[in-house]
Amino acid sequence: MTTLTAADNNELEIELGVEEIKFIDALKALPDPRDNRGKRHLLAFLIVTVVFATLVGRSSVSGIHRYMTNKIEWLRETTGFKDATPISRAHLPRMLTNLDWLMLSVVITDCFGGQTAQMIQDEWISADGKVMRGTLKSGEKQAIIHAVSHESRIDVAQARQVGDKSSEIPVMREFLKETGLEKAKISLDAHHCNPETMTQIEQAGGLYLIQVKENQPKLLEQCRALAEQSPLAESIEHDCGHGFITTRQANLHNVQLSVIDNRWQHSGLRTVVMMNRETFDKSSQKTTTESAFYLSNYQNDNKQHTVKSLASVIRRHWSVESNNWQLDVTFGEDRVQVKNGNQAQIMGKLRCFSMNLLRWAKTGSQNLQASIEKFTDSPESLISMLKQVNFL
Repeated sequence: MTTLTAADNNELEIELGVEEIKFIDALKALPDPRDNRGKRHLLAFLIVTVVFATLVGRSSVSGIHRYMTNKIEWLRETTGFKDATPISRAHLPRMLTNLDWLMLSVVITDCFGGQTAQMIQDEWISADGKVMRGTLKSGEKQAIIHAVSHESRIDVAQARQVGDKSSEIPVMREFLKETGLEKAKISLDAHHCNPETMTQIEQAGGLYLIQVKENQPKLLEQCRALAEQSPLAESIEHDCGHGFITTRQANLHNVQLSVIDNRWQHSGLRTVVMMNRETFDKSSQKTTTESAFYLSNYQNDNKQHTVKSLASVIRRHWSVESNNWQLDVTFGEDRVQVKNGNQAQIMGKLRCFSMNLLRWAKTGSQNLQASIEKFTDSPESLISMLKQVNFL
């Protein structure tokens, strides 16, 4: 995994020499390791073109190449790269492969980090890994870990991961440390329900909410035993939409660390929330029920406030899954076939960045597909949006 360090960021800020700078200008300071004798195409123009193409619905390398070729005159005029020429279809993936993930992260953070830093400080953040399914080599899985704001659904930070699901655990710990998310309010899935991760967040002064499943059988059994007791507080909510009526009941219980395994003693675990969901399908007239348990080191003297707050966090954890769904369905991430892992992750980062631009711009519609179609039909609206967010 590679993440942004303070030294890298400071070095680039000195090189840029400007606090408020347009993203397209900041890209011109991106280090280019290529031999000057072989440079025919600028990295900055490549990155800008990929973002433009992504925002009009082009996801594959071939689609990006066709967009660049067909729109080259317009791209020259819009970006100011007057001498830019289309990159060949064969050379385009090689240029993407050679892009530096870390330095690209530095530029994005330098231009947009102020907005995301405030979110990390104030809001609950969901974190989860997403496999690049179109880029699976034999025995080598490429993935990106995303950290997404519960409120705005902005993707505030990413990290690279190579390997199967189990390798996500240590990468996530390093990611939480290097981004400062271990000091924030973070929600994680059951894969990260382990004493080391929870202790890391507790000792850093952060708050966590993590689901517990069969991967921690003894702890899950103790949660089930707690659920048989009367809750300290409860919260009930009802939803009606998309043909379903859903009732969610959250029950709050306190945890006594002295009665659970010693390895959890430094985790700060204080609270268990049992979430009962009952869903009525209007079409089939059938009702389904399910229960889940969530652990947290959050506790407030007002038990009713605690259960309502944590019930809201449980519901909003879906923000990272929703973003992953958007990346697949709206931006076609799973359909993109590439052979090189770094190329896949670079394209994934630029895809995520493009989605963030739409959210930063508050385009007037939560329907990202509608925004993409608007940009396709009206290039002027795309330019206007990119100027609004200081991209152009």
